[in-house]
Amino acid sequence: MPNKRDGQLSFSGVTETVGGIRAHLKNVTLADIFDKRVAGFACILAWQFITFFSTTIHYSTRNDISHFNSVVGFASLGMIAVMLLAAIVPSVFSRCMCIRAVRWAAPLLVLLSSIVLVAVEHVDDFQQPWCSIASTVAGVGVGALFVGWSKVFARMDSLQVMAKSATSFLLSAVIFALVVALPLAASIVCTVLLPLLSGLALYHGLHIWSSKEAEESSNTPFRAGAFSISAVLSLGVLAWTGSFAQALLFDPLFIIDNGSYPWFFIIGSVVAVVVICAPMLSSDSLDFAGAYRSSVFTMGLIFLLVPIVDSGTGIADALGLSIYCVVLLLTWVVLARITGLYQLPVLVTFGIGWSALVSGSLAGTFIGGLLRTFVDMTPRLLSVCTLVCVVLLFFAYLFLFTEKSMAKLLGGSSFGAKRPFHERGHQIALDYGLTKREEETMMLIAKGRTNARICEELGVTPGTVNSHLSNLYKKLDVHDRQEVIDLVEQND
Repeated sequence: MPNKRDGQLSFSGVTETVGGIRAHLKNVTLADIFDKRVAGFACILAWQFITFFSTTIHYSTRNDISHFNSVVGFASLGMIAVMLLAAIVPSVFSRCMCIRAVRWAAPLLVLLSSIVLVAVEHVDDFQQPWCSIASTVAGVGVGALFVGWSKVFARMDSLQVMAKSATSFLLSAVIFALVVALPLAASIVCTVLLPLLSGLALYHGLHIWSSKEAEESSNTPFRAGAFSISAVLSLGVLAWTGSFAQALLFDPLFIIDNGSYPWFFIIGSVVAVVVICAPMLSSDSLDFAGAYRSSVFTMGLIFLLVPIVDSGTGIADALGLSIYCVVLLLTWVVLARITGLYQLPVLVTFGIGWSALVSGSLAGTFIGGLLRTFVDMTPRLLSVCTLVCVVLLFFAYLFLFTEKSMAKLLGGSSFGAKRPFHERGHQIALDYGLTKREEETMMLIAKGRTNARICEELGVTPGTVNSHLSNLYKKLDVHDRQEVIDLVEQND
């Protein structure tokens, strides 16, 4: 007989989850959803999606043995090389990127490499080794741009990281769909210009690497034993299982012929945003652990569907692209979240973390492509492959991935450090139900501002400030400004 109390508890849990999501969404502004950071990051993501998942630039995006010798394979190797370089010698990398000509070389290399790949595709006498060289150089440029964007996202608070990452991925999928829908010549021109637009937003609009001020990474030397092997493996396993299953499911030739692949990519991006953002928003602290759990279970469910879904169908392709988008968005959000939360060196964080992701993805795609090309994938064999993926996925979740190991991976002894000032204040605001203005007033008090100064900074009258203070004291159950300061300092 159904237990009425259990039903009430279940309904109460759903209500609390929805309430938590609504509370967080109230703090999301239009600037969090779209600005030059979102647009710029979306441009380089869109270039990667167009180049890796369409025939606009080069017709070599097949999931077979030739895939390893294609644009995707060599571009991934170039990306890994530059990101590991940033992690191993961050001070040298920072000094080089502070040179105007060097930092602008990144988008220009991607632009020129894209032109070479187009020439390789359409000029008979212009073949190998130009395809491999251009792909590798493009990967180096994309890797440098990703490192730059990692610096931008690491400076955001948790809500901004989630909102801007999600919007960037959705916008990049829309750009992908719009660009490939154009006539081929126009599509090529737009694709070639995307890395340049990303570079303009990054270097001119946001002034990343524009000065020779000391970088946080410059003072953090790379130490071979400073990161957690288990955390590296967790990212690698996550990427490997996703790419391996994607290689078994995804048939780009089918959806390219049908002209439907951009829309499947939009579906995959929406799935990724829902799977990752909903659990984070339902948590008071925007904890990424919930997003990781949700991603693991979603991928596990998709893996179990592989044997019963016909490869090359629309459903299979949508599932394959959903896996790709979930892994990509999850990794970016996790890396940015941990970097900001524990004040970790950005270059080491993203250099190691993103390299692990790309390496696992490349290995999974290659092995999956080998099986699909040379082995008759019977339903029984598919079941065995998906079972292996599920076991690896949950092994990574249960035994490899922990917040402590991730923090160790990304910053050595930084785990347990006090959270950034704005993070502590935002957490208090969530815990005590403060309005946006009350949160701003609290943070200014914690900085030692007088009432007159608060009036100036918030652009409000003294009466309004007094009203905010009265509400603030009541909600926080404090009696004076010093208790507010103590609360912010002690919250960790």
